[in-house]
Amino acid sequence: MDEKLIKYLDEIFLPYEDSQVVKELKEELFNNSQEKLNELKNQGYDDETAYSMTIDSIEDISELIGSNNVKTKELKQMVRTDFSNINLTNSDFKGVIIHDGNFNSSTLEGSNFSGSDLTNSSFKWADLTNVRFDCATLTGAKIIEADLKYASFKSCILDNTNFNRSDLLGVCFDNQTLTDTSFNNSELKGTSFKNSIFKNVSFKDVYVKETIFDGATMDKLTYAVLKGSNAKLTNVIVI
Repeated sequence: MDEKLIKYLDEIFLPYEDSQVVKELKEELFNNSQEKLNELKNQGYDDETAYSMTIDSIEDISELIGSNNVKTKELKQMVRTDFSNINLTNSDFKGVIIHDGNFNSSTLEGSNFSGSDLTNSSFKWADLTNVRFDCATLTGAKIIEADLKYASFKSCILDNTNFNRSDLLGVCFDNQTLTDTSFNNSELKGTSFKNSIFKNVSFKDVYVKETIFDGATMDKLTYAVLKGSNAKLTNVIVI
C-alpha cells in the first residue's frame, strides 16, 4: 500500500519541479496519509477500502497547493515546462504558472487547468477532451490540431490564442471577449459564441452554419467573413 500511496502522490506533484519545497510537501502528505491508512486498518477496514478512504483525504490535504502559505507560493513558481508526449489523463494543474510550456502530443483528457497562467504555451496535437481551462490565461497559446471536444473555457483570457485546425465540437465560448484569436480550419459544429465580443477574430476556411453566434458583438471584417461563410448571424451587433 505504501507504494500505491507514493505513486499517487507522485502524480499529484507531477506538474512541479523536484525541488526541496516539493520534497518537503510530498513527504508531509505521505506521512499524514500513511498514518491515516494505518488508523483505518486498525478500525477494521480492509486494505482496499482503507486505501480509497485515504486517497479521499489526500485530495482534501492537497488543497494546500491552492492556499496562500509561503511554501505554496514558492511551489507555484517551480513548475516544469516540458510535458510533451506524456499521458497526463485527469491531471491537476489548477492555478499553476506555466509560461512557454510544451504540451505537444500529450494526452490530457479530463485534466484541470482552472485558474492557471499558460501564456505562450503550446498544445499542438494534444488530446484536450473534457479539459477545464476555466479562468485560465491562454494569451498567445498555440492549441493547434488539438482535440478539444467538450473542453471548458469559462471566463478565460484568449488574446492572440491560436485554435487553428482543432476540433472544438460542442465547446462553449459564451460571454467571452476574443481579441486576435484564430479559429482557421477548425471544427466548430455546435460551438457556441453567444453574447461574445469579437475583435479581429479569424475564421478562414471554417464551416460555421451550425456554429452559434446569437447576441455576439463583432467588428465589420469578422462579420463579413462569417456572413460569406453562411453563418447564422441573427441578433449580432456589428461595430
